[in-house]
Amino acid sequence: MDNTELVRRRVAGWLRPGGLFLATTGARAWTGTEERWLGGDADMWWSHADAATYRDWITGAGLSVDAERFIPEDDSGHQFFLAHRPSTQT
Repeated sequence: MDNTELVRRRVAGWLRPGGLFLATTGARAWTGTEERWLGGDADMWWSHADAATYRDWITGAGLSVDAERFIPEDDSGHQFFLAHRPSTQT
C-alpha cells in the first residue's frame, strides 16, 4: 500500500457513517510549474491525476460518490467531488 492510499483510507475512516467528504481535484492528469506564482518570488509546482483516477481513489477508500462537477478554468479545469461514508463500511 502506498502512502497516498493509506492517507485516503484514514480520511475516510475519520468520517462518521453518513459523513460528507468534499474534494477539489484536477480534471486531467498534469505535472508542471508556474514561475513567480501569484506574482511572488516562489515557483509553484503541481502534479495531479485525472478525474477518473480520483473517483477510483475515493470509492476505493470506501466512500460513495454522490455528485461530481467539472469547473472549467483556462484550457482545463477542476473536478469537484461530493462523497459520503456509507452507514456500513464494505
